[in-house]
Amino acid sequence: MELSTIKLSQEIYRSDVEQIVDWLSDKEITNNLNEDSNAKDELISVINRVNMPILTHLFNNNCRFFTIKNIYGTIGFLRLVPKNGMVEIVITVGKKELWGKGIGHNAVYEALKKAFFDMRTDEVVAKIKKTNERSRNLFKGIGFEEVKQLESEVEYHITKETFFRKVA
Repeated sequence: MELSTIKLSQEIYRSDVEQIVDWLSDKEITNNLNEDSNAKDELISVINRVNMPILTHLFNNNCRFFTIKNIYGTIGFLRLVPKNGMVEIVITVGKKELWGKGIGHNAVYEALKKAFFDMRTDEVVAKIKKTNERSRNLFKGIGFEEVKQLESEVEYHITKETFFRKVA
């Protein structure tokens, strides 16, 4: 199995949350995220107040939350959030040494299958910080089209039809 071979897991374990807290402590990672600045503190609060090994039920409210795993374990997270008739995708590869190795591409590809087949959406949107060239190139390379420039982000969309043409 190669490094870029991944699976999306909906089971969220305490150790996954602890790993995400570590990533949210890294300025280089958080500079690229659109997460609420309180996200790290909220996760620490969850770890401290919930004494359970599996925390899946806390992460799948109003969205589908996945950890990204490869042969070495949890290496990132991905969220699919239904919004305004579409699904918004949010992805983070937390293991910086794996950036540029195809992990994000494979994770987004797998997430699009879940969005279009399982969630039955017709369109997926990604809002990416203007300064995050790596992610912008990732989404454009998969077939997302730039729809609009926001103040600090660029919004990209992909339709079910475009995705199906790319995989056919």
